[in-house]
Amino acid sequence: MQTTILVMPLLGICSGLHAETLPQAIRLREIKDLDKLDPNWIMGMCNLPGLECNKVEVPRLFERKTETGREFYAVMVNRTLSRLAMKAPGEWQLLNRWSFEKYPLPPSEDGSEARMLDIHPALYPAGSGLWAVAVLNRITESYSGGGAEFVIADFVTLDPGVTDVGEDQRRYGNVPFSCSKTVRACFSEREYKTSPHCHNESTGYLTLKFDINPASHFHDWTATWHETSWPAGIAKSAQTKKQQTERLAPLKHDVGPRGFVPSTFAFCAGGPAG
Repeated sequence: MQTTILVMPLLGICSGLHAETLPQAIRLREIKDLDKLDPNWIMGMCNLPGLECNKVEVPRLFERKTETGREFYAVMVNRTLSRLAMKAPGEWQLLNRWSFEKYPLPPSEDGSEARMLDIHPALYPAGSGLWAVAVLNRITESYSGGGAEFVIADFVTLDPGVTDVGEDQRRYGNVPFSCSKTVRACFSEREYKTSPHCHNESTGYLTLKFDINPASHFHDWTATWHETSWPAGIAKSAQTKKQQTERLAPLKHDVGPRGFVPSTFAFCAGGPAG
């Protein structure tokens, strides 16, 4: 039986006896106060080879508990994701470094070039000894009396033998990740007084299931899209919930992604207008 734990969007985790043999996603806990963890983190982390800090953007640091202790994943301003160990305050060790300088990241909301990665705090099992992260693209839309946010994910493998991450490391691309949309449906005073609900609303999120493929180095991923719709004019108790499940197909890098993958997911009535 598959049980979805909704602490964070897009983290489907299986439970039961069968789950013991299935690859599992791992949540990463974000360290909100770096100074509390290590008052000397600037000297210890930012001076490591290939890493960079500035006075404006503090690194995002995530923690993973391991059998032997803990390790950290740091998102730095130079589009770098690093795996680190802290031996003592101020004493950091660089285990792996992945540069996304050549990766086609989306621009920021104000149109400027993105300086930091937007990743979901989780590691996804991509293959034997191979993890992937979800690099997110957030698209917002504003309407009169409403708005929407669509989050789209590229799942990028963190190959320990690769330093410069490019298109070849993008295992799955342009995948609907989560969404929320509100569109006003009442326009007169009478409608506002008489309608039980004056907006068309929808929310959605993705969960993943992972299976070992004996014929491949990579695991197979099955995605389930969960969407809730609450049309205007009806009570909240009458809202509908729908699930769509589809096996994700790895990208063919010679052609690139075409539209949302998979395109069958509702994605809050079709995704962003652009």
